[in-house]
This record gives sequence, C-alpha cells and structure tokens, in this order.
Amino acid sequence: MQKKSLLLLGQVQEVIAQYDFPLTLRQIYYQLVSRQTIPNQQKYYKQLSRLCVIGRDEGILPEGMFTDRLRQIEKSSSWLDLKDFMETVKDSYRKDIWINQDNYLEIWTEKDALREVIRPITDKWDVGFLVVRGQVSRTAIYEAYSRFKHNSHRGKKCHLFYFGDFDPSGLAIYQSLVERLQNFDGGVLPINFKRVALTINQIKQYNLPQDPCKRSDPNYRRFVKEYGDNVVELDALPPDVLKNLVEGCIGNLLDKEKLAQMQKVEEAERRQLEEWAELMGYKDD
Repeated sequence: MQKKSLLLLGQVQEVIAQYDFPLTLRQIYYQLVSRQTIPNQQKYYKQLSRLCVIGRDEGILPEGMFTDRLRQIEKSSSWLDLKDFMETVKDSYRKDIWINQDNYLEIWTEKDALREVIRPITDKWDVGFLVVRGQVSRTAIYEAYSRFKHNSHRGKKCHLFYFGDFDPSGLAIYQSLVERLQNFDGGVLPINFKRVALTINQIKQYNLPQDPCKRSDPNYRRFVKEYGDNVVELDALPPDVLKNLVEGCIGNLLDKEKLAQMQKVEEAERRQLEEWAELMGYKDD
C-alpha cells in the first residue's frame, strides 16, 4: 500500500476514534473534507470508499465502526420459549414518561441515513421520531396532525423539531410541512415549529464542506437569491453535534421532577411484572 494511502487511513482512524458508535462512509468523508484532508469532490469520495474496503480487509480499520444505514436486515421477533419471551417482556416494559409532562414533541428528519444517530436518543427519552425522506404525504400530515391534536386536547404544548439539508429541497420540505400542518383542518391547532439544523450559523461554526447547488432543483432560483450557490448536507454535521442538538430539544422541554415521579411508578410496575412472572412459573434461575 502506498504511503499516501496509509496516511489517509491514519486520518480515517482518527475520525473513527472520536466516536463511540458506527459512522457511515459519507460521515467519515465529510469529516475529512472539513479537516481539509481531501477535496470535496465525488472522485475522492469513491477513492475513499475503495480505500476503506482495503483498510478493513487488511485489518487496519475496525469493521464494526462502519455502518450502512440504508440497508438494514428486518426480521420478525421470535423466542426460544415462553421463559425467554417473559425476559423480553420484563426488559421491554416502559412507562410513558410524558404522561404528566406539560409538553408533547416529535423529532423529524429528511435523512434516513441518520436514523441510527437520532433514533437511540428519541428511544431513550420515549419521543416520537419520523424520517420523511422528501415531501411529506397527505397521509403522514393527517396522522401527524391527529397526534398533535390528541395531545393538545390533553392540555399539552406541542412542538415539532426538524433536521434537514441546507439546500433548496431541504428548505422547501420544511416550509411545506409547516404550512400544511398549520393550515390543516382550518388552522386551529397550535404547534411550535423549529428547524434545528442545518443553519447558516452551524455551517460557519463547524466549517462544514459545501457543494454547488443543483440547477435542476425546482427551488434553485429562490434559494440562490437568498443564500447563494452552495449547499450543505445534514450528514456533514459531526455526529456528536447532531446528537447534542437532539438531546437539547428534548431536555429543554422535559420537567425533571415530573420525570422522576414517573420513573418511580415505572420501577414499581416493573416489580409487579416480575412478581407476576414468578407466579406463572417464569422465575429466573
């Protein structure tokens, strides 16, 4: 392997070592571009892809620190026996921690490739998460409106936080979903919207790599007139920064005292579940 390739693999190792979860090739690529290790050009992305395969074949790069979030195997749940099933039931039980909270919120993103970065956080805090993958369908708008309406009628303040690319389509998707939810059913439902990322300030703060705007985008002219001719993908944002932004959206609306109350209830109900399992003969060995 050439010295130049070995040096680049060393840079990849440094990027990977900063995170405790797997990264996509595109995330690694953007981190290297931000460091000015490689130019922001498609040919260098392809070269990096081939080099990372070689690096894993040679045992230089850790296989488990790469992920392909667009290609995940799906399989229905199954168990060895009833005892195994009961263990899953006990481990899976969770109390809705938002029952006694004043707020209801959802996290939305257009990027399916970032599901594994955001989903663990929304799972941790029992928050709804939606990947829109482009313009939102009428059905998805109706279902979202129904969820917000239900929680608004329960006396909760409703919030929708959005994470998307800084490009003509990314901005248009967000503007469209806001308008459609605000105007649905006569526009009587109060929802607080916030486009958390990407923003111009984040692009400057983290020196994120930019690409030329696609002239074929139907929203090209409007975007260029307001923001200029460069775009940035959400994937370019360092994953730890993205995780902190999601955590912040949730943490700022979560009443810690009420959370502690609900956690005590959950603990008591878990004990009840364990007692029931023992009564039914599924006691741990």
